[in-house]
Amino acid sequence: MAERDAEVIGAQGRRLSLRLLGSACDGCAGGCGGRCSLFAGAGRDAFELDVDDSAAFEPGRRLRLRLDDQALRRAAWRGYGRVLLGLLAGAVAGHLIGLAWGRHGDLLTLAGLLSGTLLAARFSKPRLPEPEILSLGAEPNSDPRGKTQP
Repeated sequence: MAERDAEVIGAQGRRLSLRLLGSACDGCAGGCGGRCSLFAGAGRDAFELDVDDSAAFEPGRRLRLRLDDQALRRAAWRGYGRVLLGLLAGAVAGHLIGLAWGRHGDLLTLAGLLSGTLLAARFSKPRLPEPEILSLGAEPNSDPRGKTQP
């Protein structure tokens, strides 16, 4: 599970601006598997999130951002798995067209591979899941927006 402490800088509409606290690698024992780069932001840069009601977050309030491993796996599947399936499906389709046509099988397989990969990449742009927002010192399954997290 990836976690990072943050402080509310400001809120406007549904947009919440946060300053990330501490180091991205705090709490990583034995390797993080790349989770430390999830909450990107360099010291002075604001990390922004969309929330249901930003008025509930007053400036100066300290929060903890949390992403569970299952949500990260789903994001990885959307980002990489679909592209891999597009690559394989395009190559198979190109190969079958080459067999049916009777010539240029390798060229059609390559064209199908490239077009299947590009098409799948176009429709599976990776997007990180929204982190769970907790007040520091709050119960682990409560959400300050009033929703209970599973």
